[in-house]
Amino acid sequence: MQKLYIADDNLEFAKYLASVAEAEGWCVELCANGRVLIEQLQVADGPALLLVDMNMPDVDGIEAIEGLADIDLPLRVRFMTGAMETALIAAKLIAEARSITVGRSIYKPVPLDTFRKILREEANALQLSN
Repeated sequence: MQKLYIADDNLEFAKYLASVAEAEGWCVELCANGRVLIEQLQVADGPALLLVDMNMPDVDGIEAIEGLADIDLPLRVRFMTGAMETALIAAKLIAEARSITVGRSIYKPVPLDTFRKILREEANALQLSN
């Protein structure tokens, strides 16, 4: 079963994504911010997809990437935003500089069919990296 971590302070949106992902066969962990995401990944094992919101309190998407650099797991990241693209570009550059694989960004609100397609793409990519 593929592992998905959703880091988003919008609990309603995160639960929506989780319910879709679980119906597609993913095991999902919800994280209220980047700090919780990093803490959960420090004790995790195996490959995972991370959906990371750019704008969160405490530890945002860019700060979360800094904390993921020392985690030795096959991770794939998709950044999510409902706002400007500038932070997404910066986050992608930082992640790639730390050898973290980054997929195309997700813009909120994400249509159901689009999200299902992303999950299928990422499931295939995680299997190939494993």
